[in-house]
Formats: sequence, C-alpha cells, structure tokens
Amino acid sequence: MLNIFKNLAMQFYNAGWYDKTIINSFVKIGALTADDYLEITGDKYAAPNA
Repeated sequence: MLNIFKNLAMQFYNAGWYDKTIINSFVKIGALTADDYLEITGDKYAAPNA
C-alpha cells in the first residue's frame, strides 16, 4: 500500500503539485521513509528540530 502512496507522491512532486515541505511532512508522519524522501527529491532527509 505504501508503494502506491510513494508513487503518487513522486508523480505529484515531479508535476510540481507537491514541494519538499509536503514530502517532508509525509516522512514526519511515517507515510514515507527517509530513503523515499531521497529518492523523490534527490536530497537527504533532515529531521526537523524538536
């Protein structure tokens, strides 16, 4: 199931509908992994400061 979400997130990011902030929020809530973030955005995931 998460693969479908990851694929949609990637497509929306590439289309410009999502930005890095949105993808970051998906990692923060656990819907995507840090590796997914890297694959989608090309940047390493940096966890926000508490």
